Amino acid sequence: MSPRDPGAKRFVEGVSVPSITEHQTALQRIATLNDDTREVFSPGYQESLDYVVSTLREAGYRPQVTQFNYPTWGESQAPVLNQVKPTPKVYRPGTAEQSDLPDSDFITMANSPTTVLTNAPVFPVGGIVDPPTGGSTSGCAAADYAGVSGKIALVQRGTCAFIEKWQLAQAAGATGVIIYNEGNTPERQNPIFVDNQPDPPATIAAVITSYALGNELLQAYKQGKNPTVDFKVYGTFTDRFLPQVIAETKGGDPNHVVLAGAHLDSVPEGPGINDDGSGTSTLLSMARELSEGRYNLRNKVRFMWFGAEENGLVGSSYYARNLSQKEVDKIDVMLDYDMLSSANYIRGVYDGDGDDTEDGSEASESPDSGKVEAVFEDWFRSQGQPVVKGPFDGRSDYVGFTLRGIPSGGIYAGAEGVKTPEEEQIFGGAAGSWYDPCYHQICDNLSTVFTGVMPLSAEGLAPGGTDAEKRAARRKMSGGALKSLKELAAAASYAVYYFGASRDAFGTKPGGHKPPKWPRRGPRWHGHEHRVGR
Repeated sequence: MSPRDPGAKRFVEGVSVPSITEHQTALQRIATLNDDTREVFSPGYQESLDYVVSTLREAGYRPQVTQFNYPTWGESQAPVLNQVKPTPKVYRPGTAEQSDLPDSDFITMANSPTTVLTNAPVFPVGGIVDPPTGGSTSGCAAADYAGVSGKIALVQRGTCAFIEKWQLAQAAGATGVIIYNEGNTPERQNPIFVDNQPDPPATIAAVITSYALGNELLQAYKQGKNPTVDFKVYGTFTDRFLPQVIAETKGGDPNHVVLAGAHLDSVPEGPGINDDGSGTSTLLSMARELSEGRYNLRNKVRFMWFGAEENGLVGSSYYARNLSQKEVDKIDVMLDYDMLSSANYIRGVYDGDGDDTEDGSEASESPDSGKVEAVFEDWFRSQGQPVVKGPFDGRSDYVGFTLRGIPSGGIYAGAEGVKTPEEEQIFGGAAGSWYDPCYHQICDNLSTVFTGVMPLSAEGLAPGGTDAEKRAARRKMSGGALKSLKELAAAASYAVYYFGASRDAFGTKPGGHKPPKWPRRGPRWHGHEHRVGR
C-alpha cells in the first residue's frame, strides 16, 4: 500500500474540503443558536451529537450513543483551616464564586478528596521567596519536598502549575497541601479557585490561600514556633453520565479495527469550528464516503466522536479504560484528528517512536506508533509537503489508547504555539502569531475557517503587536485555514484507508497489546486545558 494506490487516491479525493465544510457549517449553525458554544454541558453539544447521529443514519450507519462517566466534585460541608499553634486562629473558607476576592482566606482546590487532619504540622517546602519578589519556583521540583512526609506542605504560588505542586507533594508523602498566593503584586494576594485533576487522582486535599495566611504560617515556622493547623476538606465525587457517538462500517474484519477519533465538544468560550469541528467534520465526511459502497476495506473502521475532551479527555479516557483486554486486542490502531484547519497552520505529525522530539514518553507505551507516524510521513512526502514532529504530550484523545498499548498517532495544524520564522518559510503564514490565533475563543468560527482572517482582537494574532502588525500578520495567513484543511484532511483520509485496507499492518496478530496502565476504577483524566494555572 502506498499513496499511489488507486483506491487510496479515490478515497482522499472523496473526502473533499466542500464535503467537510458542509458539516462545519452545520456545527456553526448549532453553536450560533446556542450562545456560540458547543461545550459538553450545553444544549449546543447535544444538538451537535444529534446532528452526527442523524447524518450517520442517513448514510446507512447504525450509530451507537454510548455514555461516559464524568464525575462531579463538590464539598459536602464547608472546609476548615484553623491555626492551632502558636496562635489559635480561625480562617475564613471561600467558594469558587469568591475566587480572587478579599472576603475569604482560603478556597479548596477542586477534586480534593475528603481529608480530616487535626493539629497537623505545617512544613514550608523549598524554593519559597521571602519577601516575595516574583518568579518563585517553590514546590516545582521533587527535591523541594525533602522532609515533608507526614506533614502538610506549605507551598508558595509561582512559576509552575498548581497541579504540579499538588502531585509532587502527594508523591513525597505530604498529608495535605496549602498553596498560598505569591504576594509579590497586588494581583497576587487573595485566595483563588483552581479546577485541576491530579493524575493519578488525588489522595490528599489541597487548598489555595491568601498571601497573608501563608506568610503567617511561614513566619511562625521560620521563628521556630512549629505551626500546626486543623485541616479538614469534605470533597465528594458524584457519578454523572454524558453521551458520545460510535459508528462502525458494516464490512471489515471485526478482529482488526481501525479506530478514528475526534472530539465533538468545544470550550465554553467559542463554537469550536476548528477545535474540533474540523476533526468532527472530517470523520463525518469519511464515514459518508465509505458508505457509498465503492470501497471494500479489509478491516472494520470505527469512527468515534468523543465528549468532554476540553474538560480533560474524559470521554475518550473513560472509553479506553473500560475496554476489556479482548476488545483492546481487536483494535489495530487509533488515529486522532484534533484541529485540522488552523489559519496559521503547520503540518504536525505525532512522533510515534519518540526519536524526533525530546519527549516521546507516551509513545513508549505503544512502540508500533512509529509505524503510524511513518504512514503520515509517506503521504506528506508523496505530496512534497514537509512536516514538523510533535511529542505525545497528553493533550488529546489518543492518551487513553496509548496507555492501553494500542498503536496510535495523528496529525494536527497547531493551537496556541507560536509559529517560528523557520516555520513561516516552510508553511507560509505569520511568524510570531499562534498557529490558531483564535484558539479557544469566540472567533474559532466558520468565518475564520472560510477566510483565514480573524478579528484584530484575536488573542493569538501578533500578541503584543500594534494594529498595523496585526493586520500584516492577518494578511499573511489569509486563506490558510482552508489550505490547512485540504492538506491535513488528505493525510487523515489516507491513513484511515491505509490501515483499513492493510493485512496485519504491524506484523502482529490480535492479542499483542499490553494490559492497562491504570486502575480500572476511579476518576481519571488529564486536564487538556487546565494546565496554565500557576
